[in-house]
Amino acid sequence: MCGIAGELRFDGRPSPADWKLISDLMYRRGPDDSGSWQDEHCNLVFRRLSILDLSAAGHQPMRSEDGRYVLVFNGEIYNFAGLRRQLEQRGVRFRSNSDSEVVLYSLAEWGRDALDRFNGMFALGFYDSRERKLLLARDHAGIKPLYYLQNPAGLMFGSQYDQLLAHPWSEGLAYSRAAAALYLQLASVPAPYAILEITSMLEPGSWLEVNAEGHISQGCYYEFPRHQPARLSGQEAMEAVDAAITAAVKRQLVSDVPIGAFLSGGVDSPLVCAKMQKVCDSRMRAFTIGTGGDRTDESQDAIRYARELGIDQTVEHVAPDDALDMLDDVITACGEPFGDFSIFPTLLVSRLARKNFTVMLSGDGGDELFWGYA
Repeated sequence: MCGIAGELRFDGRPSPADWKLISDLMYRRGPDDSGSWQDEHCNLVFRRLSILDLSAAGHQPMRSEDGRYVLVFNGEIYNFAGLRRQLEQRGVRFRSNSDSEVVLYSLAEWGRDALDRFNGMFALGFYDSRERKLLLARDHAGIKPLYYLQNPAGLMFGSQYDQLLAHPWSEGLAYSRAAAALYLQLASVPAPYAILEITSMLEPGSWLEVNAEGHISQGCYYEFPRHQPARLSGQEAMEAVDAAITAAVKRQLVSDVPIGAFLSGGVDSPLVCAKMQKVCDSRMRAFTIGTGGDRTDESQDAIRYARELGIDQTVEHVAPDDALDMLDDVITACGEPFGDFSIFPTLLVSRLARKNFTVMLSGDGGDELFWGYA
């Protein structure tokens, strides 16, 4: 998961923020390691969940060999091996086997053009200490969150919204009427809005660049294709979809730690589990939460899926009182207004899986693509 935060100050004065507190707020995102870096204009902090290259060579903030560039990176780049080979051909010498170092040198080599080369999910902060310039970017689909706060004294960013609230620059901010209206309509606050004024969420597929003089520029490096007439149909279309899903699942299995899956009774997670079972060398593990047999309980369907697919499954049932006991933890985990009760079973199944696994695949969002819910 990992977590990142930082700031770029325009006046060169010492930071007014408690960066240990801001780092500690994202402990749940990265319990394996932490790091910080600063110069006269920039502060960066990082919490690590170790997935690729578990050694100290994957520590962040990560600096280039010449010390000019510094990176904090949350996510995973699935095509990092191919990008690494390209960079090695251009003379880059790597010190680790992590995808983070590939991101660092890709941005150093190609600048913002590197963003469109990344196949993965990410949020990042990339600082050029010579130019005193900070680049923020977010993956094409907005899987990884990235919030920022603009202040006359500088710009602050973080993986969690509550990190912005912990910074002195947020004191006295009024709530955003536009964001509040969207929340009441959608049960969440969509990018680029955020619940307080002068705070924002970076939009998917977008970048923001700011320098120490206070100049800010923004742009988009990726847009999803608009509707086009279908080029495939029937069996040909089904085979193309099947191949795309198989390839997507396979590329997300690159890890130096065990990988499992969440399994519900819908369409999406059973499809992911089926593909994992097909491409994995060993018998896979899946985790399911049951809700006591009410109308929202999908555990029996999930159990039948696991049996049919030959998957080792762990099932845990939760009662309404268990959910009430979790309320404070759920609010803390969200960090911003969020009105989807599925966060309760998601947090429970994550705790269950974390006893043995670091990385889990899920099908979140796939039900909507495959008409799995009304």
